[in-house]
Amino acid sequence: MPETRKSGLEIRLVEALQPVRYFVLAQVLHQFMETGLHKELNAGPRTVGELSESLSLQSRRLEGVLHYLANEGYLSENDGVFSLEEKARETAVFSSWYKLLVGGYSQTFEQLGRTLQQGAGFASRSGLDVGVGSCGISQYDAYPVIVGLLQDIRDDVESVVDLGCGDGSSLADLMELLPGLSAIGVDPEPESVRAGEELMRRRGLADRVRLRVAGAENAPELDLGPGPVCFISAFVLQELLEQQGREAVLGLVREVFTHHPDAHWIVIEVDNRIADRAAMAHRLALSYYNPYFLVHYLTEQRLERDAFWHELFAEAGAEVAQQLTADPRVDSTGFLLGYRLRVNAGGAR
Repeated sequence: MPETRKSGLEIRLVEALQPVRYFVLAQVLHQFMETGLHKELNAGPRTVGELSESLSLQSRRLEGVLHYLANEGYLSENDGVFSLEEKARETAVFSSWYKLLVGGYSQTFEQLGRTLQQGAGFASRSGLDVGVGSCGISQYDAYPVIVGLLQDIRDDVESVVDLGCGDGSSLADLMELLPGLSAIGVDPEPESVRAGEELMRRRGLADRVRLRVAGAENAPELDLGPGPVCFISAFVLQELLEQQGREAVLGLVREVFTHHPDAHWIVIEVDNRIADRAAMAHRLALSYYNPYFLVHYLTEQRLERDAFWHELFAEAGAEVAQQLTADPRVDSTGFLLGYRLRVNAGGAR
């Protein structure tokens, strides 16, 4: 005989379904922002018909989405007129996290079972969404670290090379902050480079920033011109490490500093703390880094620990001249790793 409400089945069922609830909610919120619905409602209350007409959306399906979000507390409804609630406005501030994890990696999680099989390849991802989302998140964590690491060497550098520039948004911000510099941005995703070129034109930076489709491994071949240079690679060496191996990363660091012994190199990576139960009890660690760490096991990327990178840099003949992490007001986990490398006068270990 089935368990009754008295035995607590309904309570247990509600608890068991919470992951499903939040899985659907994350997908709906991401599309709510991507389709322009959030932007439209942010301008003021709208009916289903008004939203359907202005955004060319199917009204019956849209009605279901809006009622769903009202039930979750993101919208309010009064006589068929829908308005944003504060939690919906707050969610949009963090749209880049949705862009990365939902837009970029939804397909990755769909492939989880197959990817786990012996002999299976890595799961796929949306490279464009990952790049755009990562650039957006970086405005809060990695970008301020890069600026901090550049602070002491600003007068020693005439140009920067952004290895893995994504859609170029972070590089554009950096160029506006440091008007005397020129830059080269490279990224393996043609869509990202096209988006970056359009962005540079819109922001009046096309004469100072050159973008090209290339990988980080092409850094030694770039025509940099005269003057001291600072290389920047944010979340890039982790990909090269998995795709080409430790020796390839080691060789790249050696070769860059062989060709440019006076260069600086700012490296941004993430300390892989997934097995550290105490560290992962942090609320941001569970909310963001737990899924972030997981996707790096499933896709062609490899996160490592802080000690791993120190050892690799030293073996390549580089030294960590400065190390920073994210502002604790934004991210107090300490997981973000920001290094500024110089050639080690003592040579490789």
